[in-house]
Amino acid sequence: MSTHTRTDSRRGRREQRDVEREARRARLRVLLTRADRGVLSPEEAARLRADVEAEVAECDTHRRSAGGQQAAATRLLRRVEAAEQCIAETEAERDQYAAQAGALRGHMAMAGRR
Repeated sequence: MSTHTRTDSRRGRREQRDVEREARRARLRVLLTRADRGVLSPEEAARLRADVEAEVAECDTHRRSAGGQQAAATRLLRRVEAAEQCIAETEAERDQYAAQAGALRGHMAMAGRR
């Protein structure tokens, strides 16, 4: 029997990050509202800074990841395009050789009749 917690799975970790992100964003909304009114305590100001820095760091991480995924997708697209071009060239050669073989069969049949 497995004793792994849900956070041991990729889905569980993602769900945990989502919960943490939503809590952080809720705190940000409250703190920003208080900042608008000019009633932030020093502790709240520190919390606001920490939450904003966490959001920025997470955003940067996801942006880098997305950039890497986009680059990988571009490389794969190029490989697929090259493979498709190779297939088209191979099929054209096949058709050319099939035509040549047909012509040779025709010549051989004519030569056999003589």
